[in-house]
Amino acid sequence: MVTDGLTRVAPVADAEVSRCLFLIWQNPESRKFIRVGSLYELVDGRFAFAYTDDAVAAEDFYPLTQFPDLDRIYVSTGLPAFFVNRLMSRKRESFSGYLRSLGIDSPELDTPMELLARTGGPRETDTFHLVDDFVADAHGLVTSRFLASGVRHLDPEGARLATLDDGDRLQLCSNRNNPKNERAQLICIGTGEPVGYVPDWLLADLEDLQARSSELTVIAERVSPHAQPHLRLLCRVEARVSVDRLGSTDSEVRRI
Repeated sequence: MVTDGLTRVAPVADAEVSRCLFLIWQNPESRKFIRVGSLYELVDGRFAFAYTDDAVAAEDFYPLTQFPDLDRIYVSTGLPAFFVNRLMSRKRESFSGYLRSLGIDSPELDTPMELLARTGGPRETDTFHLVDDFVADAHGLVTSRFLASGVRHLDPEGARLATLDDGDRLQLCSNRNNPKNERAQLICIGTGEPVGYVPDWLLADLEDLQARSSELTVIAERVSPHAQPHLRLLCRVEARVSVDRLGSTDSEVRRI
């Protein structure tokens, strides 16, 4: 069966994965973040999407129109429209500046999956975000990037960002007195002053990475004080996972 260019299959037998992003949904009522799906880029250039067990179990979650069956894996030759619509149009005049703020400085980095991983693919019309799969390489190194949130509130004039250079180290500081989220983590410069937050929808995955890593560093990869607030600070996470703690998806070829 083909629907909007998507082939419904169950399952994709032994398909080799080159990259995976997790789809996070925030329940509008409970405000809880739930990992409801996985978007795979396959080695052969196709894309696949599958729901998680948490999506099936969530009482208030309804399947997406483009992916109506919770128990199927959807495969397409191109990125599904649900995810394409979460990318900035390349026709916009600001697109080149957008790429610079995201640290996309070479053609090989300019891919839909990389753009979605770095931005989270937010839209004002829903509560979905995408999170990079924190998978380690053969040496136990996990590397990922995200945009700091809350920059306009914590550093409205950009005075603190102005003291940062690309490549400077940052600190993660718990913010348990935060009235909206006691799990909040501040992103601070060397003096301890905050310049942003770890996005709420990323917290669970980052906390898991912190728990399984022996060393975790956050670096200001791209500082853009004059960009739109949500593009002003691109952070790079580097974490070291002990080789004997690598999971099968870390140390072996990943397959669906």
